[in-house]
Amino acid sequence: MRPLIGIPCYASFRAETGRPIYGNNRSYVHALEAAGGVPVLIPMLNDFSMLDSLLARLDGLLLPGGADIQSSRYGEEKHPLAEEPDQQLDEFELGLAAWALQEDIPILGICRGMQLINVALGGSLYQDLSTQYAGSIQHSRRDLPRTHIAHRVVVQPGSRLESVLGAQEVWVNSLHHQAVKNPGEGVYISGRAEDEVAELLEVSAHRFVIAVQSHPEEIYALVPACARLFSAFVQACSAIVDDHAAMKPISLNSGLSVGAA
Repeated sequence: MRPLIGIPCYASFRAETGRPIYGNNRSYVHALEAAGGVPVLIPMLNDFSMLDSLLARLDGLLLPGGADIQSSRYGEEKHPLAEEPDQQLDEFELGLAAWALQEDIPILGICRGMQLINVALGGSLYQDLSTQYAGSIQHSRRDLPRTHIAHRVVVQPGSRLESVLGAQEVWVNSLHHQAVKNPGEGVYISGRAEDEVAELLEVSAHRFVIAVQSHPEEIYALVPACARLFSAFVQACSAIVDDHAAMKPISLNSGLSVGAA
């Protein structure tokens, strides 16, 4: 049976009509589909506790890219060049991350998702690399196609991500202006750009918690290492498909406080 993998949605408005919608980029869906997973979009319900029955069936969680995380979540004042945060999305995704970490559900973080995992584990972020990180290369290449290969990442020898990616060096696209500053508890930075900005993250205390600062969902058909990343994630999710019969009930009451009942 193929694993069910949750992807959180964000709230937005349809450009043509202004109609409120939930959604996320199709590229995440199709990257998981190509690797053999079944993507499940998770909406932000008014009653978060109603997600209990859905989460009990999920075999993995993909934390996607998106807006900057509210800086107060890691104890800092907002930088002038930081984007306006989506506080509801932050609460929603941090709650999902806490649930997945507690239940040891495989997690793949992408861009914001990498930063969110770090914050969820007590780490902090550079709010704007161009002004806070001396010698930074240009990481925010939003002026170019999302498939543009911008720079290389050196992978730490012996790391789990070296095994997953099958290489000690990969070339990636780059669309971010924030990055991990102080790693959270148990967070290991297993890959860096040529300016030493953190690009790969893993948490060895969990069965599969891996994150990348690039957007492999846009280039998995072009870069074999990115396809291998999604395949490894789906494989990790497949390994727990049969575990759910023995799972305890999950509670998301009280503003997405999570855990086994």
